Amino acid sequence: MRYPAQTTLQLFNWLHPVINAGAKGLPEERARKIRTINTICFVTAVLAVIVGTLFYIYSGQASIMFPAWVEAGLFMGVIGLNHLRRYEMANVSVLVSHCLCALYFASILGPTINISLIVVFLFGISFLIYRKSWQRYTGLAAAALTLIAIEFIYYRHLVTPLELSEQFQYMLRWVALPCFMLFDVLVLGHYIRENKELLQQVSMLMFKTSHEMRNHLASNTILIDLLNNEVKGHPEYEKLRPYMDQLNAINHGMTNIVSNVLSMGELENGVRTELSPEPIALMPFMRNIVKIQEINAESRGLQIQLQVCKSLPASILADPRQLSIAVTNLITNAIKYSKENTTIFVKLTSSDTNPAQMCISVTNACQDIPAEKMKSLFNKFVTAKADNKIQGSGLGLYIVRSIVDQMEGTFSAQSENGQTTFTILIPLKETTITKSSRLEIQSNKQFPGKRIFFAEDDIMQNKLMSTLLQSFGCEVTSNLNGNQLLEKLEDATFLPDLIMLDDNMPGLNGLETLSYLRSNEKFSAIPAIIITGKNDPDDHWLKEGAAEVVKKPYEKQDLQQALSRHLLAQVPA
Repeated sequence: MRYPAQTTLQLFNWLHPVINAGAKGLPEERARKIRTINTICFVTAVLAVIVGTLFYIYSGQASIMFPAWVEAGLFMGVIGLNHLRRYEMANVSVLVSHCLCALYFASILGPTINISLIVVFLFGISFLIYRKSWQRYTGLAAAALTLIAIEFIYYRHLVTPLELSEQFQYMLRWVALPCFMLFDVLVLGHYIRENKELLQQVSMLMFKTSHEMRNHLASNTILIDLLNNEVKGHPEYEKLRPYMDQLNAINHGMTNIVSNVLSMGELENGVRTELSPEPIALMPFMRNIVKIQEINAESRGLQIQLQVCKSLPASILADPRQLSIAVTNLITNAIKYSKENTTIFVKLTSSDTNPAQMCISVTNACQDIPAEKMKSLFNKFVTAKADNKIQGSGLGLYIVRSIVDQMEGTFSAQSENGQTTFTILIPLKETTITKSSRLEIQSNKQFPGKRIFFAEDDIMQNKLMSTLLQSFGCEVTSNLNGNQLLEKLEDATFLPDLIMLDDNMPGLNGLETLSYLRSNEKFSAIPAIIITGKNDPDDHWLKEGAAEVVKKPYEKQDLQQALSRHLLAQVPA
């Protein structure tokens, strides 16, 4: 007795070489098209035999059955051509066979069956099977001519349709329609699959590219910090400081571009970055942003003047990363469009209408922006530039709007009398900064003797991180992946005080390594910091047991802060 599973397996084993005829050894994209054509031809052949035979049994009309069998033979012949690797001939045969069969059956069955619907499929298959433009246009022309010929035959009554009962005609019509729809679904399914795979490939490319860029940006940041430390106390190296400042500004500019592109990608995919509010010392925070942007401003003879109202609290609660991106984009935008040798004003005040809101405005001297353009400036890919000399992607203000919306704030802009001001209003949440969360750390060698194990697969990033941690006074054990780190942990005489893991590594990645650490009683109490280039919410890692998350590219102070919260009971004053 044959079981259904055995029958299904045998059927699959028989169909597999038919569907894959001629696809072996081809690039995957080309092989996929061959398999799609073979599938369409096989389905057409099977339907032709079944439907033609059934209608012959019902009606006794051999003029339907025999042509249907011929049609089945034609399409099985196309599979044979693919098997012989006569791909071009097979492609032409698919289209010609469909056109001829559509023309024949439309002629003998009449307009009731509405075979002209198959032409929709013919248009689709022209794009599916042909790669060259002239071939596609020829296929489209053949499909159009078939439709015209069918309608001409109907209009001129050139062929007398078979005499079929009304009941039989409608039965034939409702059997034919699902067949036509099946052909259309096969083509549409192929396009949907192709686009889905393409989207996945683009997403993966963006992820890998952004990860690599963030690795390099993080490496640049560490290297600049290390160079700054070397310059200190060596007057003969002081002449290098302006170049390092420029490198730092360029690095921050690249970081901002990467952040904007990734943020736009997340917004387009409906991903909402969760805010992570923390205490911010307002004046040092703003000074740091302005200091970096002053390097870019100087190249155009611009000055940036920061004005922080004394009535504002010294510390606020906000997401420093998102707030920094928003303010940086506003200042960067002002630098691009300002007239040379003018001053950009960055002002922070309490809102005139709502004391519970903080107002951040950036004003620059530039050509007035037309009112009709002002309405769309916060949309993506919209810029105020009047010529191509000013470079800009049109993403900055779009990202600002998105961040402000997420903060439940408002944004506005006005431009008149040669002055343009962009203003954002965000909730003002006063807070205090404890010693454990102070922004500035006085001592560089603040973690003497602390043992740190870290894993980072990028060799340059690995070496620089090791050097930076050693400059903090730490005893460092570096690893290239999670497997290597766990092996050294098992053999370690003394367990580390802290573990740092890059989230994207070959072998065991950061999350997998973290899961193992938390499941092992010997290592579960060791705090682990995840270092990532993703914009995912921190909760994603914290729920898995991470002590903290540091986003690439990071400043040295960010890393020091993270280390101090887990290596020191109290940050020294």
